[in-house]
Amino acid sequence: MVEMSVLLEKMLIFLVLMVIGWALAKKGMLDKNSTRAVSNLTINVFMCATIIGSGLGMDRTLDLRELGYLLLVVFAMQLLGYVVAALAVRVFPCDRERQPVFELLMSMGNSMFIALPIVQSIYGATAAFYVALSCLPFNVLLYTYGVYRLKSGHGEGGLRVKDMLSMPLCATILSLLILLLHLPVPGAVRSLISAMSGATMPLSMMVIGASLGSVSLLDAFKNGKLYIASAVRLLLIPVLTWALLRLFVSDQELLMTMVIVGACPSAVLVTVLSVQYGRDAVFSAEGTLQNTALSMVTIPLLVWLLGR
Repeated sequence: MVEMSVLLEKMLIFLVLMVIGWALAKKGMLDKNSTRAVSNLTINVFMCATIIGSGLGMDRTLDLRELGYLLLVVFAMQLLGYVVAALAVRVFPCDRERQPVFELLMSMGNSMFIALPIVQSIYGATAAFYVALSCLPFNVLLYTYGVYRLKSGHGEGGLRVKDMLSMPLCATILSLLILLLHLPVPGAVRSLISAMSGATMPLSMMVIGASLGSVSLLDAFKNGKLYIASAVRLLLIPVLTWALLRLFVSDQELLMTMVIVGACPSAVLVTVLSVQYGRDAVFSAEGTLQNTALSMVTIPLLVWLLGR
C-alpha cells in the first residue's frame, strides 16, 4: 500500500511543475512552437528512455504466457474506457458537433504523460513497464475508433497505419524484445538510459501546463457539460476498472497501476486531433484543463480508497 503522504507529495510536485509550464506559456517564454518542440523531445527521446529503462529495471523476466496475460489486462482496461464513454454520450447527449470530442475526452486518458511518471515514482520500474504496455491498445484504439469518430463528416485523409507506430510504441516493443529474448545491455547504455529517464517527469508535467496555457481556467470550469466528462473520466472509469480487473488480477501493484492509468485526465492529443479533423478544439482544451486540474485531487483519493 502506498503511503498517502508520499503520494500527496508527488502530486504536489507534479502540480507545481504544471503551474510552472502554464506560467511560462502565459509569459510567452513557451509559445506553441517551443511547446511542441519540447513535447516532441519528451515523447520521442526521454519518454522512450523511461519505457526501455522500465523493462531493464524489472526484477523478473517475462515469458510468452505472462506477456499474454499482461496484454489482456491492459487491453481490457483501455477498451473499458471506450465502452463507458460510448455509453455515456448516449446517457448524457451533447450537441452533434461536439459529441465525438465529448466522447474522446472521456475515453482517452493521458497515461504516458501522467500515469507513467506517477507509477514510476511510487511503485517503480515494473509498474512503469505496465503503463508502457498500455500504449499498445491506446494507439490501436485511438487511430482506429477514435479517428473514425472525429472524421465522421469532417476533415481529410484516411486512417494511416504509420500513425500507430509512435516512438513510445516502438520503445515498448524494444523493451519487450529485451525481456523476452534476454538480450544483453551494456552497463554504459543502462547508465545513459537511467540518466535520460530522469528528465521525463519534470518535462512531461511542464509540457502539460504549457499546452493548457492558452485556455481560460474560468471558462473551463463554467461549462457544466465538461463536469460530466470529468466525472466519467476521473471517477467512473477507474472505479469500474478496479471492479472488473480485481476479478482476475491478484497482483495489487498491477491492479493499482491500471486504476491510475484509468484515472488519468484526458489526453492533450484529443485537442490536437480535434484541430486536425475540424472539431471544436476550444471545447476539448477546456475539458482537458478542467479534468487535469481535478485529477490532482481524484488520483490520490482513488489510490487511498481502492489501494487499501
